[in-house]
Amino acid sequence: MSVSIESTEPTSPTRSQASRRAETRRRLLEAATAVFAEEGLHAATSVAIAKRAGLGTGTFYLHFSDKHSLFEEIVDAALGELRERQERAVKAEPSRADDLRLLLEVLVDFTEDKRDLIRVAFERGGENAAVAGRIHDDVAGRVEATLRRHPELPIHPAAAAQARAATLIRVIAWWAEDPRRATREEIVETLFHLAPTRLVRAAASRAET
Repeated sequence: MSVSIESTEPTSPTRSQASRRAETRRRLLEAATAVFAEEGLHAATSVAIAKRAGLGTGTFYLHFSDKHSLFEEIVDAALGELRERQERAVKAEPSRADDLRLLLEVLVDFTEDKRDLIRVAFERGGENAAVAGRIHDDVAGRVEATLRRHPELPIHPAAAAQARAATLIRVIAWWAEDPRRATREEIVETLFHLAPTRLVRAAASRAET
């Protein structure tokens, strides 16, 4: 006599359900990126985003609590992409692993590709303070980690990182508003020569002469 044993584990969503959910989320993110670029964070609405995605407003709220949480997800994904681009660049050119110019070149290329997103993230007088703060903290943390590998420099790593992050972000945001303000090469060179390590060493060199 055969005995049939049925699983008592809870039923998980089917693959097709998960796939549909992922596709819906992708459409919302894609639509939101376009709406934010056109209208800015303040003017954009969940209704407009859902309409652009071809979905109902109720569907929007099944995936995101509000437009700000959606925008934060877009920004987090962009920051992750930037890190991946820089890591790939270093792997592709290991001889330039410690070359600040290489990382800045990737940053400027990224800015060209994500100009609308950067412009919205740092638009003046907008609703973006939380996102702008998270970007600043991310950049400052990475700069501080780099500076702590140079204990010979007579600067406070955390303080210098705050200054560097503010400079990087302001210059990149300024350039994203209108790339005609400076060439790609001028932005790279300016940020390169304003790096804390460069400034300290340049000052020390002048002192010795």
